[in-house]
Amino acid sequence: MKVSKEVKAGLIAVFAIAGFVYLFQYMKGKSFFTTNNTYYTKCDNVSGLAPSSVVSINGLKVGHVDKIVPYKSKNGKLYFVVKMVIDDKFEISKNSVFEFFQPSMITPDKEVNINFVYDGSIAKDGDTLKSVLNSGIMGSVSSEDVEQTKLQLQSVLKRVDSLTNNANKIFDEQNRAEIKALLQNLNRTIASFENTSRQTNALISNTDPKLQQVLDNANLATASAKNTLDKFGTVAENMDVQKLNNAVDKLSSTADKLNTLIAGIQNGEGNLGKFAKDEELYKNLTETAASMNALLVDFKAHPKRYVHFSVFGKKDK
Repeated sequence: MKVSKEVKAGLIAVFAIAGFVYLFQYMKGKSFFTTNNTYYTKCDNVSGLAPSSVVSINGLKVGHVDKIVPYKSKNGKLYFVVKMVIDDKFEISKNSVFEFFQPSMITPDKEVNINFVYDGSIAKDGDTLKSVLNSGIMGSVSSEDVEQTKLQLQSVLKRVDSLTNNANKIFDEQNRAEIKALLQNLNRTIASFENTSRQTNALISNTDPKLQQVLDNANLATASAKNTLDKFGTVAENMDVQKLNNAVDKLSSTADKLNTLIAGIQNGEGNLGKFAKDEELYKNLTETAASMNALLVDFKAHPKRYVHFSVFGKKDK
């Protein structure tokens, strides 16, 4: 039996449509080969949550969010009903809680984790369970903390801006020229030190005649000083200490006798003592000396009064 081209084209189109539907449902997290249970939960905020969001148990994917439907309460407050499809292999207690959380700081999308509670009756298909919103790391940061962080960040940015301006001032034309001149002077100083170092090395390696002469003079002076010390040491060694002590004793004895003589004169003993102590003798001697001085003066002035010469024997008056 031959199959016409039209039948073949129809079959291909059916398979293509079925494959497309399967892929579309698979992308949404649905599967045609597994049986699922449907659960509901109510919440006030579904930010980051969307159909096909993952539902997991301790990190294992067990279902997906199928639909989010908004409702209004009698008082006009808006709330949302989230429909979730979960594999029926997992039995969930009615006391379990659906937790909405943000798995990564990079993406704002949320996922649903089932916090298992093992006591209580098992939830049936179509039951409504409790839910809780986990704000995560970003949600735990308060507005006050954000404001403080903002102020600190602004302060840091101001400091960075100030440092940048200072750096720009440092690297302007004038300062660059001054820095260049400073570096040139530093290079010249380093070159001078290098030259001095080379001269010092050359002086050490090759003895300079002037330096050698200075060293020779120093050696001669040292030798002369050594000879003087040696001679002094020889004189000190050859000196008779006993003779020196005898000379010192004799000098001391002579000094004692001289002191005794002076004491006797002061006491009026002997001729010198009497002369020193007899005031009448001293007065007579003084007067005699004065008369002698007067006689000598008159003799010098009138010698003819005292001496007479006669060549022919004539008597003078």
